[in-house]
Amino acid sequence: MNMRIKQIGWSNLLLMRLDIKVFAVWELCAIALLLTSFFSVASGADVGRDWSNYPAVPQLDTNEDVFAIGDVHGDRKRLVKVLRSAKLVPALPSAPDQVKWAGGRSVLVIVGDLIDKGKKSLEVIDLLRTLQSDAASHGGKVIILLGNHEAEFLARREKREFFDELKNKAGPDYPTEVANCKNDLGQFLCNLPIAARVNDWFFSHGGNTNDRTIAQLSADIEAGINKDGFDTKELTDDNSILEARLHKKSNWVYNKKYDFEPKKLLADYVSKLGVKRLVQGHQYVEIKFPDGIKREKYTFFQLYGLLFLIDSGMSRHIEGSDSTGGALRIRNGKNAIVICANGARATLWDVSMNSDHQTMHCTKKSLKIEG
Repeated sequence: MNMRIKQIGWSNLLLMRLDIKVFAVWELCAIALLLTSFFSVASGADVGRDWSNYPAVPQLDTNEDVFAIGDVHGDRKRLVKVLRSAKLVPALPSAPDQVKWAGGRSVLVIVGDLIDKGKKSLEVIDLLRTLQSDAASHGGKVIILLGNHEAEFLARREKREFFDELKNKAGPDYPTEVANCKNDLGQFLCNLPIAARVNDWFFSHGGNTNDRTIAQLSADIEAGINKDGFDTKELTDDNSILEARLHKKSNWVYNKKYDFEPKKLLADYVSKLGVKRLVQGHQYVEIKFPDGIKREKYTFFQLYGLLFLIDSGMSRHIEGSDSTGGALRIRNGKNAIVICANGARATLWDVSMNSDHQTMHCTKKSLKIEG
């Protein structure tokens, strides 16, 4: 009797211990699954982008004028003034969603960094999305590219001005929903192209294509986002197409293959892309190139007719900037004109130009030309 009781006791104890082990293993698996799911969502890996409808690098050929505007950084009022000076909108709209397109069949490229620094990022996005739709109805086109600020938000929920705007608009969970591509705004941001080719001009935010063809670049970006979301090194690495700098050690025009000669590097890069010129934003600071040429801060700048820098520090929320901003207008691919927010304009580059560089500075009172 006692023996049977002991046997039953030990059996039950054994089963209990086995149940605890099974439960512990199941619990650990569940926790691991939850953590995997969390980090997958947190890194934005589950983007679910339809690359056929939203290519990484859209390509377009046109006989119309092409305009490009640099980093807006949350300054809707300054953006509208630039658009009006370029005759792309007829007047200042009463609200962002009331803007109208006046550019006919022209093409406008916004090279990223719509958000942060200023506190009107949502108004900038609303205005550009409305303009994009209205332009399409008139035969025009507005291409909005991803900047490093958008990518950093989508990848890491960077708690900058845009994060706070979203939280104030719809509550503490809204920034995460947007960054996870779970609503209309999130879908818009997650489907932005990373670069664009228009005729033989290539537009991107940070410029560095790492000597790849458009097909190679597109494939690498798609694979990177599919695997790691917007935290892919294709977008967040110091030498990526969104993050590369021209004024730090990651300076992408310093390359041993070219013996520190940016002209050779740029010529090779545009040739590999199948274009003739590169246009980028991302940097409004002073830049000293390895061949001694200098770009002043807050200016439009071209180097050898190969590289065009259009981040002029146009946002009023950039401390120390006296730039009003402007647009680059490209006509027939043969010249590029800077149109300032105050209406002043001048040629930054022309195929007949002999100068190896040119600098233009849009201020409230005038347009200064150097080079």
